[in-house]
Amino acid sequence: MKKINFSNIILILGMVIFISMLIIPTPQGLTLEGKNAIAIFVLCLSLWVTNYLPLAITSILGIALIPLFGVLSAAETFSIFGNRAVFFILGSLIIAAAIYQTGIAKRVSYLFISKIDNSFNKIIFSIIVSSYLLSLIMPEHAVAAILFPIVFELVKSLKLTPLESNFAKAAFLALAWGAVVGGITTFLGGARNILAVGLLQNTYGISINFIEWLQYSIIYSLPLLFISYYIIIYYFNTKVSNIQQRLSSISKQYEKLGPVKREEKILAILFLIIIFFWMFLSNYIDISVTAILGGVSVFVFKIISWDEIESYVNWGIILMYGGAIVIATSLTITGAAEWMSNSVFEILPNSTFIILVVVILITKLLTEGVSNVAAVAIILPIAYSMGDILNFNPVIITYIVSLTGGLAFCLPMGAPPNAIAFSSGYLELREVIKVGLILNLISMVLLYIIAVRIWPLLGLELFI
Repeated sequence: MKKINFSNIILILGMVIFISMLIIPTPQGLTLEGKNAIAIFVLCLSLWVTNYLPLAITSILGIALIPLFGVLSAAETFSIFGNRAVFFILGSLIIAAAIYQTGIAKRVSYLFISKIDNSFNKIIFSIIVSSYLLSLIMPEHAVAAILFPIVFELVKSLKLTPLESNFAKAAFLALAWGAVVGGITTFLGGARNILAVGLLQNTYGISINFIEWLQYSIIYSLPLLFISYYIIIYYFNTKVSNIQQRLSSISKQYEKLGPVKREEKILAILFLIIIFFWMFLSNYIDISVTAILGGVSVFVFKIISWDEIESYVNWGIILMYGGAIVIATSLTITGAAEWMSNSVFEILPNSTFIILVVVILITKLLTEGVSNVAAVAIILPIAYSMGDILNFNPVIITYIVSLTGGLAFCLPMGAPPNAIAFSSGYLELREVIKVGLILNLISMVLLYIIAVRIWPLLGLELFI
């Protein structure tokens, strides 16, 4: 029996929906621009999922189609590409390249792995826990940028093969998922947390402080961290031959590095300054600005050459992420994303279970395709109005939407840590989607149980 090619089915379905959306009459409540934006989003999503075209090329195609079909003007489309997240990734990858090329990554990697047992499970556990803990005190973008060169040096030292090594796939997924899960736990982890709290204050006059947010979010994020770890271990379980010998070779390489060089000392100081700004001054200087200034500084102090940067940075991931932002923003600007959400919510019965499940599910789907902030901004006002009908506590609605909105496990455009992990070249999109869907399902079920059963025991009632 011939094996079914699901990639071809998804691609054909995406193209059929794309063409159909372009030619059908504009539905009531949706603009022509919004209809075309949905068509382009579906087409690009099918191309991203099937990887029929390189990810970056799909994003460039989306950028071209948006003005071609009159969704946005060419000037507006291309200006959106200059999103702050794109420049944050650009700056952070330049900094990561400097860390790798100067040898600091080798020194740190040696110290990092010398403190743990030389086994697959414990190395992956150390990566995901380190990523999670750092994301409690700084943006998840920054955490991925900090750990990326260390993990990259680790897999290079073990001479692992890109797209084939389960060890490498597990390491980079642990880096990304640890940062994503940690990022929902405090206000410092992501912008969508602050956005949600602000919407709650503006709508109901209710405020949530730092400690309150941590108290209820960590009950969810901590078990989710261990679930993420066990999923990675189960799915990518592997053995690397001669791991003791290969890891010990890092010690020999470390000795060959000799004394710390001038470039390493300067870069270490710059890196500490950048981390300080990300942690404590991000309210005054945007993290993307700090990242770009940090990237420029490595050239100002002659730490690294441009040729070394070009050989290290995956420029395609920047194009992919920038294009994804343009496509997602077109859905928001044209009102298409809100129309899709309203269309679903309008047909729902007044059931506590159904309303909560749909809020979680729609938020999850949106956050995989659009930015975390956009997903929360679109869903939360609608969820508030639906919650009012059943007298839901708006604080619980705020937590549900925001926490779900920060958890993108499948697609690189869903969260910057995912994009940075994919830039390594060791991850295959279809495989990550497969294992990410499992974690998405578990995370949704877990959040529902906590919202209905656990939070009320701690004083956060479901109804008002």
